[in-house]
Amino acid sequence: MWDTDQESGVWVCTARLGEISAQKGSTTATGSVGGFWVGLWSGNGQSVVSLGRTGSWRLWNYDRDHQRWVHGVGISGHTKPVTGIAWARNGSYLLSTGSDQTTRLHAQWIGEGQRSWHEFVRPQIHGYDLNCIDTVGELRFVSGADEKLLRVFDEPKATAELLRKLCGIQTASEKELPVAANVPVLGLSNKAIAYGAENLSDQDRPLTENSSSPAANSTDMAIQDKPRPPIEDDLARHTLWPESEKLYGHGYEISAVASNNDGSIIATACKASSLDHAVIRLFETRDWRALKPPLTAHSLTVTSLRFSSDDRYLLSTGRDRQWAVFERDEIDRSVFQMRAKNPKAHSRMILSACWAPSTVGRIFITASRDKTCKIWDLAKTSEEAPVTIAASAPVTAVDVLHPLESMLVLAAADEDGHVTIYLIGKATLTVSSFHKLESL
Repeated sequence: MWDTDQESGVWVCTARLGEISAQKGSTTATGSVGGFWVGLWSGNGQSVVSLGRTGSWRLWNYDRDHQRWVHGVGISGHTKPVTGIAWARNGSYLLSTGSDQTTRLHAQWIGEGQRSWHEFVRPQIHGYDLNCIDTVGELRFVSGADEKLLRVFDEPKATAELLRKLCGIQTASEKELPVAANVPVLGLSNKAIAYGAENLSDQDRPLTENSSSPAANSTDMAIQDKPRPPIEDDLARHTLWPESEKLYGHGYEISAVASNNDGSIIATACKASSLDHAVIRLFETRDWRALKPPLTAHSLTVTSLRFSSDDRYLLSTGRDRQWAVFERDEIDRSVFQMRAKNPKAHSRMILSACWAPSTVGRIFITASRDKTCKIWDLAKTSEEAPVTIAASAPVTAVDVLHPLESMLVLAAADEDGHVTIYLIGKATLTVSSFHKLESL
């Protein structure tokens, strides 16, 4: 900020907001924001906001009592398309991942007499566009990107304490959690920090908010001592999750991932143009062993994977316009076998699918680029869907809420950005009413 000197009339700098990175080759994972795109004053001149390339509106409010500018709670989000979301198993927070090469954790802030949702953690800052994500148990998630492997991340102590303090989310863990994580220079893997910064070498210590020298305090203290959601500096530098595993086996970019409900098995798929690569690979999470042989059904890229609520069935859909259902062996729980498939389910590629709650039977829904959603009953052998729901645009995502009395609640999102809510009778599987939500 610049103002004229009253005596000389020369313009002088009176305040500097933000930070200047002194690190060579610094990235967002080390706190670099890459400059600001725009700055705006409030009407009364007491607040300033600025937008940077990391997707955050930074806010500063002027404190008259102390004659200084104070960082406030701004708005953050993805800067490119979101490609995957996953709720925590207990519904306490939402993970999102996207083409801006970041994974973000959103939760409800309970403080200052109000409740509002904010980005609290940025557990992954990657070098590839991220395509899919799912939670594995309560303290872990797995993500897939435009690379041939998947990465598994564990929640650190710093995040657990932050969510407990500001969101009321309690974490029950029998194992010792790492304090936090950082990214080595020119690296892609988040390395765990297992103890306080006072025990770290200068090379591995996290950086303070306004200095390029090693921090005197540990990473967890940097975010736990603040009574509000982390600001952009903290999100980019102090909230990474340590990477615990890498899952190999695919030959092309990862396209889909799903974890079963008890977190014991992960199903994965990659982009494919042949039968050899359009397979579904399974990994068990106890010792991260690949379950063989991989599941085969599709000839092109698998677009979505979903386990049923009782983990008995695995549903897959693909660009080859078909769906397939695999059934888990009741004796050998690591074995899945083909239960049913429909090679002509839709006239164009299937983009999404979901299971209805098991209380209404073996019902699942598929969504396609042919502008339809179809409801299928696994108990029926007919290749024709009992119910077809027409949409005004290609449907890109579907999901079902737990049943409300005699109705199922289906949410369908289309390519034009609209979300439509359908009420479906559980007995007849017919649509009784629908409502299109206002576009954002």
